[in-house]
Amino acid sequence: MLFFRISQKLLFVVFFLTRSFLVSGDTVGPNLDSLREIIKSDDTPDVILFEAYSRLAWELKSISPVSALEYAREALALGEKLEDKDKIGISLSYIGVIYWQQGNFNQALDYHLEANSIYSVINDELGIARSSINIGIIFSDQSYYEKAIEYFFKGLRLYEKNENQQGMAVALNNLGMVYEYQRDFALAEDYHLRSLEIKEILGDKKGKSYSFNNLGLVYQGMQKMDLAADYFYKSLEIRLELNDKREIASTYSNLGYLNYLLHDREKAQNYLLEALRLYMEVDDKSGIAKTHNYLGRLYLQTEELFRARRYFNNSMRIAREIGLTRMVTENYAALARLMAKLNDYQAAYNYQQEFIQLKDSVYSEESRRKIYELQLMYEREQKESELQLLQKNEQITRLSSQRDRLLRNFLVIGVVLTLITLFLIYNRFLIARNANVLLEKQKNEITESNTQLVDLNHNLLEQKKMFEELNHKLNVSNKKLKESERNLMEINSTKDKFFSIISHDLRNPFASIVSFSRILKRDMMNMTKAELGELALELDKSVLKIDNLLENLLQWSRAQTGKIKYRPDYLALHEIVKDNLNLFENNARDKQINLVDKVSDEMVVWADRNMTDTVIRNLLSNALKYTEPEGEIVIESELRNHRVYVSIKDNGVGMSEEAKSKIFRTDALHSTYGTMDEKGSGLGLLLCKEFVEKQGGEITFQSQENEGSVFTFCLPTESDTNS
Repeated sequence: MLFFRISQKLLFVVFFLTRSFLVSGDTVGPNLDSLREIIKSDDTPDVILFEAYSRLAWELKSISPVSALEYAREALALGEKLEDKDKIGISLSYIGVIYWQQGNFNQALDYHLEANSIYSVINDELGIARSSINIGIIFSDQSYYEKAIEYFFKGLRLYEKNENQQGMAVALNNLGMVYEYQRDFALAEDYHLRSLEIKEILGDKKGKSYSFNNLGLVYQGMQKMDLAADYFYKSLEIRLELNDKREIASTYSNLGYLNYLLHDREKAQNYLLEALRLYMEVDDKSGIAKTHNYLGRLYLQTEELFRARRYFNNSMRIAREIGLTRMVTENYAALARLMAKLNDYQAAYNYQQEFIQLKDSVYSEESRRKIYELQLMYEREQKESELQLLQKNEQITRLSSQRDRLLRNFLVIGVVLTLITLFLIYNRFLIARNANVLLEKQKNEITESNTQLVDLNHNLLEQKKMFEELNHKLNVSNKKLKESERNLMEINSTKDKFFSIISHDLRNPFASIVSFSRILKRDMMNMTKAELGELALELDKSVLKIDNLLENLLQWSRAQTGKIKYRPDYLALHEIVKDNLNLFENNARDKQINLVDKVSDEMVVWADRNMTDTVIRNLLSNALKYTEPEGEIVIESELRNHRVYVSIKDNGVGMSEEAKSKIFRTDALHSTYGTMDEKGSGLGLLLCKEFVEKQGGEITFQSQENEGSVFTFCLPTESDTNS
């Protein structure tokens, strides 16, 4: 009867959640009070609790973000308890979205990257697509548009592959927003209209409100003010119906700015103040910063200069705090205009310089972004290793607890049996004293009890033996854990040294770029065209050095994390060699170096084209660096034992014994200068070794100081299945 009642309740909960979560459209939302009743119940299954907490978090994210964050964390704890990676990924994504809405971009990015990693492990393509879109939104808000577009297209391709119309609409909408930020309004309009078309088919009312709002921004940028207002009001009508406070605030803020552009001060002020109130209610720092900026512009327009200055400063403080680069730039420009009106021309000049410097910092931002990604990848690996170690410790603790519990149970059983035995003996004694007739019968019963005790003792000895074996296994596990910890410490130490060397090699070309840019800034008006050309040539060389080093570093990092897939095919080796010789033809001509191609046209290898191309390109680049002008580089091939051996020989400066000992080692990455001060990091050779060995080959070298070097690598002529 009890089982029937529990089953009946479970069926009711499942039915309720299905009704709450799967009703199409946005006019019918979940009953939040009913969801709260579910989580208060003591006998609700964990799976249903997870769904209830998740739904509460999602529905309250724009209404009560603090409560939403608490519910999302409860859902995450249940997902981990259930050891369900899909549920863990969903909870991490919800937490990331809430942090993003609050303007905490760093926390949001961390949770979305962790969700993306989990989805990649379980090969959930829709999960990867969702987390990619969320990561792209954060990069877009921080003005990393190139990276944002990369993630948006990644998500769009996965949604298209899985024919997920809802996801395609979201991806198209976000792509439109990026192009709107870059003022490519025609392309932005196209993406938003494509997104709106899908949402119309799906009947997605909330999604349509986003498209209407974004199309309003696009037409505002096109100076089509009446059309922009129509779309803003369409969006506001839906958002008021859905009571989505954060999105209502967004539309109010946009209407306020539109009326500011139309010089309707009263309407603009009313909309902006109401938007600010709602943004503060849901703690949306990004929206607060934007609305403070709009109010500053409004009061600057009406010559209320000190009031405008206060709003601009508030917007600047919040934008800096959460990393809104675009908003920081707009505040610098606005403050420059305001200080000029206050006749503080020195402050106006300083703000204008900050504005120009921030707009012109594309190269430094791009480098910082790539290094930041590598750091995040490294920290992610650390977290995964720590998680594995924690899981092993928990397993050991669980086994120890089981062992203690079994031992305690057996001791209790032994004591109880002993007491029972004593009672039986005493009882038999009383019976024997009172009735000698039953003595023989009692004796037989005692004998039988003793036999049982012997059997029990034997069982206890066997259990003891099992405990000893379990202890031995635990000791072995502890030893393996210690060895794993030591290996991890050695790997971390090697990576620290490796990145230290790479950062050192990056410093010089960056220093050159900074130096050249300062010279341009200071003396550009006084320099001749020839001097400018020479300076541009040097600047280009420094940029190419950085690009080559970062490309090799990215390739090596992707190889280490297993992101580069080995895709072999039958390749004509001479075509790859000729392509690379053509690539370095200008470099060789500048140094008057003769390139000799002795690779047979008939050489065919079983290899990955991209990996083989990378190996030949890096070896040729090194040979050119370390060969004196008017020297010679010979590339030739030889077929031996079903393998093609490729040699790249130069008559350059060669290597010392110390330099040779550091080749192909990550813990002793060796940086040297070429014959014309070309900087080398040694990373290219590491990449060559990685790619050659991944294809089943090997790489060797011979070198004598002042006599040149020969690097030789081999590749198979056919796949293992054919040999």
